[in-house]
Amino acid sequence: MKNLTFSSHYARAMLQGYRAQGRDVERLLASCDIDPDLINQTKARLRTGQFIQLFRRIWRELDDEFMGLTSSPCRVGHFHLMGSLVVHSTNLEDVMRQSIRCYRLFSDDIEISLRLEGDEVELSLTHHHPELDPNNFLVEWLLMVWHRLIGWLIGRKIVLSHASFTHPLPSHFDEYRFIYPCKCLFEQPRSSIFFSKNYLSMPVTRTTRELDEFILSSPRDLLIWTDEDDSLSTRVRGLLEGFEEGGLPNLDWVSEQLHTTSYTLSRKLKAEGTSYQKIKDNLRRDQAIMMLTRQNLSIGDISSQLGFAEPGAFSRAFKHWTGVSPLAYRKQEA
Repeated sequence: MKNLTFSSHYARAMLQGYRAQGRDVERLLASCDIDPDLINQTKARLRTGQFIQLFRRIWRELDDEFMGLTSSPCRVGHFHLMGSLVVHSTNLEDVMRQSIRCYRLFSDDIEISLRLEGDEVELSLTHHHPELDPNNFLVEWLLMVWHRLIGWLIGRKIVLSHASFTHPLPSHFDEYRFIYPCKCLFEQPRSSIFFSKNYLSMPVTRTTRELDEFILSSPRDLLIWTDEDDSLSTRVRGLLEGFEEGGLPNLDWVSEQLHTTSYTLSRKLKAEGTSYQKIKDNLRRDQAIMMLTRQNLSIGDISSQLGFAEPGAFSRAFKHWTGVSPLAYRKQEA
């Protein structure tokens, strides 16, 4: 994790509210050892330390955990207060319901709701004044915070089956593989994350002291969390990423590497709200995006490298994954 970097897109988006309040952006960036010219470069990236320091200074100077992106501030300390309450919850469902009640007291702009339908949980977030957050940063950030916080509280990474967003496919979509490692849909009725109901009955495993330490280091532990990720889906993806024989292996091969049977592996992945096919599709989606945006390859070359029989099959799959064709995605990135 030492070489983790963050897209300059997020820095520009974070500064939206700060700049709107007439604050001195260049002074702020200088205090974080960030070159102002770097922020305006689309492909530029910030080091972890710079990014975290920028977060903390905006929070502190605005005294606003919503970073000036709502009509009234959410004073620094609200998140800690909410955490201090829910850490005593009996299970994850109680955590989520108590947290939603807290947010209703914190802000009229941000509304969080919980829907339980079928085998899945839908956690939705609505910004009632989206014009204050034109880059949709606050919505993306808060959904990520909720996903990571509730997983941290139960000591498990919560595997997302998919995520949906009301805004169109963004130009920084290749960053989503780190934030929302699942199928992402855009121009949807709600901005939501979806995961298995199996997590709801899991008990809170963290203590008040651990919570205090977690908040003290914030947002580091919200941004950097993969070291503790021991979910089966992540282990499967790691095996696929390390496969060097061309194409991707079948379920039997992966099962052998994990010293289990195909049936047991499929059952356990289902319990995490995913499947072997979904993991393969997400990996190929992320590889395709990297090739489209950072390599000078034709659609045919990308299709072949990803194991598709012909470019048309790849184009159909890519549109299913992202909502746009490979050519349309490459054009918007140009």
